[in-house]
Amino acid sequence: MSRFLAAATQQFQKGLRFSRVLIHNTGQHLKAAKTPTANSRQAAPPPPKCPGAKRKPGTFASGGKHAVFNDCPMPEGDFMRAWHAKNTRYNIILITGALAAFGGWGMAISSGILGLNWSIPPYPYTEDEKEDFELEEERRREEREARQERHQDAVEARELAIRRRHAKEAMEREVELMQRDMDEGISDEELDELQRLAAEREAFEMWEKDEIKRLEDQQKDRELIRKEKAKVQAERDKERDRKRRERDAQLEKEEAEREKARKEARKEWEKAEKEAQKEKEKAEKEKAKLKKAQSG
Repeated sequence: MSRFLAAATQQFQKGLRFSRVLIHNTGQHLKAAKTPTANSRQAAPPPPKCPGAKRKPGTFASGGKHAVFNDCPMPEGDFMRAWHAKNTRYNIILITGALAAFGGWGMAISSGILGLNWSIPPYPYTEDEKEDFELEEERRREEREARQERHQDAVEARELAIRRRHAKEAMEREVELMQRDMDEGISDEELDELQRLAAEREAFEMWEKDEIKRLEDQQKDRELIRKEKAKVQAERDKERDRKRRERDAQLEKEEAEREKARKEARKEWEKAEKEAQKEKEKAEKEKAKLKKAQSG
């Protein structure tokens, strides 16, 4: 404990000595700052003079050294006349720009530089290709209709099979109840069930008869539709063959006309070549005669 007190006393004394040194040094610095030096005793430089003070009076319209509101420009003349003149100029510029824009646009469209594609472009396929596309579309439509018919037939056949199976099970139950009724008798609930099964059997027989008739009529209608489609298809094929023959005949005729024109052009060219050859031979003969006459 005594050691602790001694150490604390020493630390306190050290702190006092450090504070005294700090206060002493600070006082010396303050005294040094208050004492004027030789450099500080020199006079401070004069402040810079305003350059506006050198300007002569009468620079502005008011005659003063600085601008005032009286020096601002004042409007003079007729305001409406000036306004109409400006509007006239602006309207001329607007009309000229619009005419130049529309005129340039029209020239670009008429010259073909700018195409707006407002007309129907030529079909990119030939007649034969279009016929092939139509045939392919018809084939796909027929396949889709056949697929739908097969799906419908499968659904109807499944429904018929399910109802027949239920009717068969009901028939077995009805036979069982009838056999028990003949052997030992049945209760009222079983009698009601037997009557219900008999009514359901009769209803199913009527429905089955109507359903079979409907399916037969549907099959007949489909056969009739197929025959009609085959007939229409045959007529369409016949019409296509006729058009194809006409088109082939037209192409052959055009080719014959072009061949005839080529032959005529060839004859004309040969005739012109012969005439040119004759003219050349005639010119050579005249030149030879002239040379012979000059030499003689």
